Amino acid sequence: MGRVGVWREARAVLCALLLVQVLVAYPSPARAMAEFASIRVPILAYHNVDYSGSEFSVTPEQLDEQCRWLIENGYTAITLWQFWDAATGSGTLPANPVMLTNDDGWSSAMTFAEVLGRHGLPATYFINNVSPLAPDQILVLSQWGVVEAHTVTHAHLAEMDYDSQVAEIANNVAYLEQITGQPIHLMAWPWGESDESAVQAAAVSGIVGAFGLGGTGAYVPAVDPYHIPRILMGPSDDLDTFAAKVGWW
Repeated sequence: MGRVGVWREARAVLCALLLVQVLVAYPSPARAMAEFASIRVPILAYHNVDYSGSEFSVTPEQLDEQCRWLIENGYTAITLWQFWDAATGSGTLPANPVMLTNDDGWSSAMTFAEVLGRHGLPATYFINNVSPLAPDQILVLSQWGVVEAHTVTHAHLAEMDYDSQVAEIANNVAYLEQITGQPIHLMAWPWGESDESAVQAAAVSGIVGAFGLGGTGAYVPAVDPYHIPRILMGPSDDLDTFAAKVGWW
């Protein structure tokens, strides 16, 4: 082959290796977008924190154990707005993000807040007007975390006409804004139910995004803003089930 041929062959191999390093270090826009689109956020939906054993409850000890598991396994609890910014393409997320939410505004929402507070984890609370929480308690929750809408009466919106849907959502927004002094722009669908009319009613009420119930992990930024899935938590969730829900549901 001769020295020139050997040199050319060596140079070709070197160039190929350099190209591989560049492609690894600087992925193509299509690859970068695919990687970003595959970011999965498990959004956990809690309700009661008590000893009732209802299908929508966990015990305080269960919740505490789950919070410790998240921390020990390298998960970072994110705020509602961190999630929303990432979902709308204007923000980034830490490794292994997880989001914790609490629905309905039961009295045990204060227990939920206390348990998460001990672990330094932020939370989002979806509260309706008929919640047993006093206005000063709702204000405290808005200062510890984020309070957002959940309709006036925890209504089955899909069974209502449009005007009734607007009243349920808009009056709940006004109620919470008066208490918290903060704008309300997101909500959780009661019972996880909605229809096209309910989405329109939410939009005219100033709601820009809404969370469902009983789904799987949310993938950003490809998520539908008015149908953001959450994972329902309940009394049968031991640590093995919890790990499965957080890791791949």
